[in-house]
Amino acid sequence: MPKHSRSLGRAALPPVYLAAIAAMAVACAASLPSDRAAMVAPVAAAAPTAQEARAMIALARVAGAMQFPFADQVIEQLVRWQHDVRDRFHHIGDGAAAVADAAGTMIPDLTVLSIEPVAHTESSGFGWRDDPIRHTRSFHSGTDFRGAPGTPVVAAGDGIVAFCGRLGGYGNVVDIDHGGGVLTRYAHLRKIETRKAATVTAGEVIGQLGSTGRTTGPHLHFEIRLDGAPVSPIAAMAIAGLQREVPLAGRLAALSLSPELQATAESDVDPPKQRAPARPERPGRTTRSQVLW
Repeated sequence: MPKHSRSLGRAALPPVYLAAIAAMAVACAASLPSDRAAMVAPVAAAAPTAQEARAMIALARVAGAMQFPFADQVIEQLVRWQHDVRDRFHHIGDGAAAVADAAGTMIPDLTVLSIEPVAHTESSGFGWRDDPIRHTRSFHSGTDFRGAPGTPVVAAGDGIVAFCGRLGGYGNVVDIDHGGGVLTRYAHLRKIETRKAATVTAGEVIGQLGSTGRTTGPHLHFEIRLDGAPVSPIAAMAIAGLQREVPLAGRLAALSLSPELQATAESDVDPPKQRAPARPERPGRTTRSQVLW
């Protein structure tokens, strides 16, 4: 038995193993034809909710830490199953949203997003602001978070890596497709620690904070895109939490993420303008924070 598992004691082992087996049963049932799926364990008879699926993924990860056989396959199948289900409901929801809203505004499901990619140390907000390099008015499609180079960057939610590599001014980038039209982007990474088409779970390390690409200092540029259109990450993460806790209020709040409204957003954290070299700061005078991009 692994050293870190001994503290659980013998009596605690069976429930964990059974939970992992149950998770595997659901994952297998989702991937089998209907006639064969009916023969899988009874727990697979009814499709679990998104919350139950996340709980099973967590249990499967615990089983993996205990070296339970096939735990990695269970996690991968569950994440892919969640992704496919979210995609199907997303397309079904398009019609319902069109009926509910004469303008055809889609109400996105953001419940998959549950964890900030780094500790919240916002240095530059989403929306129109002064470009700290060109000194012109420009649109900032994400939120910047300060951090020391090498700080771990984690996935904001379960999903599949759609892209990882170099992408122009973004530098080293990881894009994660969460299903349902929701995509998150993590840019300026010093190091990428995942691969394309890999399944990732919320909180899993995918890279290291850095300053590759067009930057003026080390930070994470974090984006959330809905059907390709960027929205405020801070607002989207807050709405995701509201949708989990109070679904109706969350759906109403999500209307604020429409492309028309987001395109006119003003950054509430506008970086200070850079100044030409001047005389040294006077004693006791505070120094303005570094501009990031």
